[in-house]
Amino acid sequence: MGENLSLHGLLETEVWVGDRLQFPHCVLRVTEPRQPCFKFTAVMGFAQAGKVMAQSGFCGFYLAVDEPGTLEAGDVFSLEPGSRGLGIAQAFAGKRWKHLR
Repeated sequence: MGENLSLHGLLETEVWVGDRLQFPHCVLRVTEPRQPCFKFTAVMGFAQAGKVMAQSGFCGFYLAVDEPGTLEAGDVFSLEPGSRGLGIAQAFAGKRWKHLR
């Protein structure tokens, strides 16, 4: 099961796999870039929505729960850097490259 979470002020170019988001009552860890899917295209209402999102490189990212708890709209978070081995933007570009071959 998963939920969508919109974060203000954090772009894919600033996030790395393994970074942790510290919220007041839980901690989430960045795991990989999000892939556009048919549902996104359907919700957006035009056939090229997924392709446009992929080309922009601003795809979002998946998070895992490291410390369970609660979140509320407006909660402030801080970014705790991980090992910084693979950036989300670079990981997404790599997945796109493999997909296009």
